[in-house]
Amino acid sequence: DPINPIGGYTEGQMAYLIQGKLYRYDANGKPRRDLVEEADVSSDGKTVTHKLRAAKYSDGTNIVAADVVNAFERWVGSKRSASYIDAVDKVVAKDSRTVVWTLKRPYPDFNFALAQEFMGIHPAGKTDTEAKAKEYFKDPVAGGPMMIKTFTPGTDSFILVANPNYWAKVAVKQVDFVAIPDPVTRVIALRQGTIDYAFDLPGAIARGQLADKNKYRFTPTQAQGTFTLDFNLRASTPGGAKEGSPLANVKVRQALSYAANRKQMGQVAFFGDVSPGCSITWANSPLATCAIPTRTKQDLDKAKALLKEAGYENGIDPATKAPIAFNLTVFNRPGWADAASLLAADWAKVGIKATVIPQLDSVGSAAQTSGDFNVQLSGGTGQIPTLLLRTYYGKTGAWVVWAGSKSDDSALDAIDAAPAADKKKLIADVEKAIWAEAAHIPLGQRFWFGVTTLPAGVFTNIKGNDTYVVKSTPPLS
Repeated sequence: DPINPIGGYTEGQMAYLIQGKLYRYDANGKPRRDLVEEADVSSDGKTVTHKLRAAKYSDGTNIVAADVVNAFERWVGSKRSASYIDAVDKVVAKDSRTVVWTLKRPYPDFNFALAQEFMGIHPAGKTDTEAKAKEYFKDPVAGGPMMIKTFTPGTDSFILVANPNYWAKVAVKQVDFVAIPDPVTRVIALRQGTIDYAFDLPGAIARGQLADKNKYRFTPTQAQGTFTLDFNLRASTPGGAKEGSPLANVKVRQALSYAANRKQMGQVAFFGDVSPGCSITWANSPLATCAIPTRTKQDLDKAKALLKEAGYENGIDPATKAPIAFNLTVFNRPGWADAASLLAADWAKVGIKATVIPQLDSVGSAAQTSGDFNVQLSGGTGQIPTLLLRTYYGKTGAWVVWAGSKSDDSALDAIDAAPAADKKKLIADVEKAIWAEAAHIPLGQRFWFGVTTLPAGVFTNIKGNDTYVVKSTPPLS
């Protein structure tokens, strides 16, 4: 259940292949019609009508419009990435195969939101209450290209087989998901032939150990996302910056940005695969605009000067007579903890002490919600800039909620509504506002390195996020 994954982060990833989807991302991160047969948008852009295919779930029951409405209502109730769907006023099932959406404003990128994993279509009668959903997701049916063969709730044991009732013919007969937490062990498993595809590998090790191009195909991905430093400004939470403390001071947060050696982080921790960045919008996007005055360049003198202006000369907190100190938590993924250690070393040069704490995804995710963190090295993705910016600057954006930072939905709505020629300037204004508060500091463009023994296009992660797509005939359109 992507709305309430009891097995942790990977369960949400795996669920994407079994969900019914109005729109499904293709390998390039573009939303394509899946269960939508026809789509119509009114002249004012505020009414969207979807005609559904005559499709069935894996158990042979019909997929109906009421299931779509229920899926959306479950997403709204979960409040997960709620900023993606703030534009929706209401949705109704006009008949069994017609869904009508009423929007508060034109939303040209609505399909990108509908393709998110949170919009998973399942039978309404079995998921319209929390109690029903809890029982149903122990053995759910599928409206997507794959269906469950074996699933042990609360674990990463997950085997999928092709859904015979899917509207298209699926090229993959079976997918066995294998949990291998250690990234080097994933490389070894590929080399030994015990797995066919591995996602998020240490690039240098994988390139060296799996260099035989006759056996292995590399799938490096410059993701549509950004590594960020995110500060907990929720003073009432366990790790939140209290009023008058160093991290509550914007100049201290900006000093940490100036002291960061982004180029070194990308080259050393990620073996040159991560491009330095100075905007929340990913670095190689044509709409990216840097708001940090020194761009990606490290400036220790500027960092020291800002600390002095803030009353923390040489990084010393006058309240404690000791260096500014905080915990820097980080998901324990390939390169991430190394990047955090490099940043801590950068900050030590200006007198600040950061203790790096690598965490499992499930632990780090729980801490985001509870506020049990000071600063987190994290990363967001979004197939288009406004989806990513809504995470960091939308009223219900995930990092706005977790950090307690400022938001401005009207500025983001203006970007969505603007003609293409005007979007870059409006995005630049948002980037400036985010930098002015410095609750979210961009570091570089997210990257992941995968390797497979499979032919191209058969099974791969979706560019821009870390869910999966399988080949089908006819293809998504």
